Amino acid sequence: MSKSNQPFRFKQFEVNHHRSSMKIGIDAVILGAWVNLQNANRILDVGCGCGVIALMAAQRNPTSEILAIDIDPESVKEAAENFIASPWSKRMKAMQIDFNDYCSKHLERNMEPIDYIVSNPPYFDSGIGTPDSIRLKARHQGQLSPSVILEKGKDLISENGIIGIVIPYDQTEELAGTSKSLGLCLTRQMIMTGREGREPKRSFMEFGLHAAHISKEYLTIELSDGSYTQNYQSLCHDFYLKF
Repeated sequence: MSKSNQPFRFKQFEVNHHRSSMKIGIDAVILGAWVNLQNANRILDVGCGCGVIALMAAQRNPTSEILAIDIDPESVKEAAENFIASPWSKRMKAMQIDFNDYCSKHLERNMEPIDYIVSNPPYFDSGIGTPDSIRLKARHQGQLSPSVILEKGKDLISENGIIGIVIPYDQTEELAGTSKSLGLCLTRQMIMTGREGREPKRSFMEFGLHAAHISKEYLTIELSDGSYTQNYQSLCHDFYLKF
């Protein structure tokens, strides 16, 4: 195996991500480390790619059952292989299906509510109807926009269920407004900055069915000298080998 095709190694598992629509990125790892999975027995990872968030969820919650879905067949195959190679294979499943189709089947079959829906969705609404590359397809919002995840997801979650998502910071107010119109409540938020002194880059958000005091957090990845902040190291300590 060439060096470029080496798996990405975490402390308790490793992930191949070379055939998936998107490679492992910092957003996915932070989201997987940040989401509140304490009471999540049933977890759905939407747009799972190689399955890294689902694997992090399995490590963090030893009683959870996790379904990871993606529309891209190669991503699903690679995620399934990563699950089988992990210590938590019996609790994990990967399925190739469009999120909208999954929601319809979930409701039609009166399946058990989901305790946590997590997603690192495509960011760029490029206006491309048929993206030429798999990478563009993954980044193109299409039918997996953050608002669609909230709109469809709210009918799937349990009474105390949560939808956790990461979006560009400049979309924060828009998505918060959308959540209110859908009857969802923003309960937790973390604003991420890449390096101290720079503008915020990402917004990590959790939504539920019931109003609650909003917990607002801030995370900076690097100090001005390029070293990692203590908060970032603490958040990802259980996963990254370098921490």
